[in-house]
Amino acid sequence: MKRWMKQAVLLAIAVIGAASFSGCGTSSVAIPQNLTGKVYTQVTMWEEKGKISSVNYSIGRKIPVNTEVKILSMSSKEIVFEEAAYPGVKISLINIEKYSQMGTAELAAQNFGAEKVDLSKFTKDEQTFIKNFNGVYKAGITKEALLVARGYPSKHATPTLQYDTWKYWRNKWVTKNVGFENNKVTTFNGEPLK
Repeated sequence: MKRWMKQAVLLAIAVIGAASFSGCGTSSVAIPQNLTGKVYTQVTMWEEKGKISSVNYSIGRKIPVNTEVKILSMSSKEIVFEEAAYPGVKISLINIEKYSQMGTAELAAQNFGAEKVDLSKFTKDEQTFIKNFNGVYKAGITKEALLVARGYPSKHATPTLQYDTWKYWRNKWVTKNVGFENNKVTTFNGEPLK
């Protein structure tokens, strides 16, 4: 085979291979205008080894609601951000779409905002619960306060927040069910709370 033909075949293989490989990757997503610059977490999150799952596990280091962050990049699979207190330390919010049932732009809007969450709209008891949440649930806490303290339950198991039972994951293997009556927490794993 002539040299120019070999080069043409190798180039064609490289182009086809690159096209195939790029189809397996992630595509860049524009950061919404309201989430550029200084933004704040709208819910409490937990990161482990620089990653947060959209399933919303509650293991690892707690990142409280209203933590100042900067979103560095977004793709179809993840949102990369850093906390203002730890510049240069990247954290990835991984979007597992079959569980979150939303794209990363919607996931970003749910978890980050240009303004801090106004905690004064909650009762003193709920404010304490939000600030000190450590996996212990308490009767009487509203759904809205629980969202801020614990984050959103994964949509694949809790398709709507109108349900009176929300399923949360502690980790990949352990789940917890939180029950509500009249918009307030009443049960944990089927047992009444005090």
